[in-house]
Amino acid sequence: MTEINKTFANKIEEIFLKISNKDEFEKNFSKNLLSKYSNEITPKKIAPIKIATSKTAPSKIATIKIAVAVSGGCDSLALLMLLIDFFSQNNHKKIVIYALTIDHKMRKNSSSEARDLQKFLKNFQTNLKLQHRILTIPKNKTPQRNIEAKLRELRYELLINFCKKNKIPVIFLGHHLGDIAENFLIRLLRGSSIEGLASISEIKDLQEIKLIRPLLNLNKQQLKDFLISKKISWFEDESNNDEKFLRNKIRNFLASFPEEKILQNRLKNTGDYFLKMREFFDEKTAQEKARISFKNKDSSYVINREELKKLPEEIALKILAEILVEISNKIYKPRREKLQRFFNYLCNDHELKPRNFYNCMLKKINAHEVLIYHQ
Repeated sequence: MTEINKTFANKIEEIFLKISNKDEFEKNFSKNLLSKYSNEITPKKIAPIKIATSKTAPSKIATIKIAVAVSGGCDSLALLMLLIDFFSQNNHKKIVIYALTIDHKMRKNSSSEARDLQKFLKNFQTNLKLQHRILTIPKNKTPQRNIEAKLRELRYELLINFCKKNKIPVIFLGHHLGDIAENFLIRLLRGSSIEGLASISEIKDLQEIKLIRPLLNLNKQQLKDFLISKKISWFEDESNNDEKFLRNKIRNFLASFPEEKILQNRLKNTGDYFLKMREFFDEKTAQEKARISFKNKDSSYVINREELKKLPEEIALKILAEILVEISNKIYKPRREKLQRFFNYLCNDHELKPRNFYNCMLKKINAHEVLIYHQ
């Protein structure tokens, strides 16, 4: 087992220790996964977890499906290979890995690269069940403006919908240390709040699907070296050199420093500090949300707007944004300026006529309460 394999295996252990015993997925997946660890992988951490022994374990373990977003680039391909190594070494024969590739058709080579990747994975030798799917962004949804953000939203939409349809509870994503550093600087330049400056989360729930990012402490060169050691090539996206995109400017800016890796780690440390602050803020928001709102069986929400107005505005806006995202089934929150206008209307308009916003409908119930439901 190489050093990067050991680091990755320990990270997988750490992630599933965090989320074990929370829902059906963790019961079926985390405990079975942890029970197969070799002694090389921090066995002391596993001891407190009550894992089924041979006396209590069922004779048959159900097939467990996982998805991995794989573009064919270095980061996602390294993630897939690390997962294959991990599950193979731990003899997880009941794992089915779905490698999901998004063909956005924004580059002339995107479709051919997706097909080449499919051919490579079809011929890849592994004792695991490995399946590849190409998910295509429809032509009528191809963005003309705000291209990066829109494509990101469409990618997540396709991934989430595929996983829901195929009952896959988790998606692994290949974000790494460089992505955290780039995100931090991009959002700093755009004037983001604490929420925006926080590091990318290792674990995130999105529409009942878990997004897991186990590479956040690894840099891109480590991932490249790993693939080179396995004699696996990857695709380079030529658009990564186009400085009309802010991310590419930031990436090149960081690469201009001899101490690039040190800077990436420092930016991650700062982002992690903001992440802790955001988690505290999220906890406070959840408490206030439970106090001033009620979720109906049809997934609509009743909100006490008088109590909403009394809250600090940042918490009030976050509660409102979370409710809108949940009801609309969208991936991202509304833009701040549009959310602010909707909030002002909800809180200050005495007459409060029905209004549509973010695929949601607002309706007055009485002087103090409003109903928000899916349009």
